[in-house]
Amino acid sequence: MKKTIVEKWIQIKNYFKKNRAIKDFLLFALVTILFHYLYWGTNMNTWIFGSYTKEIYDFFTEIAFNGVVFLSKIFYDTDFEAISSSLRFYNTNDNSTICTMMVVNSCSGIKQIFQLLMIILILPNKLWKRMIYFLFSSVVVIISNIVRIFGLTGVLLYYPNNFQSIHDWVGRPFYYVVIFLIWLIWIEFFAYPKKKAEPIS
Repeated sequence: MKKTIVEKWIQIKNYFKKNRAIKDFLLFALVTILFHYLYWGTNMNTWIFGSYTKEIYDFFTEIAFNGVVFLSKIFYDTDFEAISSSLRFYNTNDNSTICTMMVVNSCSGIKQIFQLLMIILILPNKLWKRMIYFLFSSVVVIISNIVRIFGLTGVLLYYPNNFQSIHDWVGRPFYYVVIFLIWLIWIEFFAYPKKKAEPIS
């Protein structure tokens, strides 16, 4: 006897209920794909921020830039100056320019914060808990972005021929690793109530 559509739906629902990890991962993947479609296909940043889009992007870009400048002062022994969201490195021998690293609005990390928000919204548990987690996770994304740009600056400074490939194949996937780990931590530790251990009789 053939199963009805309702029976098939119940069977699928029960399967995902038993295999919660598969359901959670599929939702994560689906939201990630949907986000990229919306972001690149609908000018998402403009319809969220409206007339304040430039100011908000400039604000987050400045945070990233200042963070990179701070780390560069600590870890790079090459002379540089910070000018208009750019780090210009100089050769100490003849004061010639070695390279210039520009921190532009596309490096602001806002896209990744948007992506994180969409993922947080579909996670299980109470909304207020998820929003608190989102705030802390956004700080993690911002710091990760600073570390990413700082690392790319080092590549541009010491291995300029490898910059584009490292930027495309290491720098960009780095974001997805960070966001995936944020998602995974929530799923593993906060998403579902922990079962109390049965008392030993």
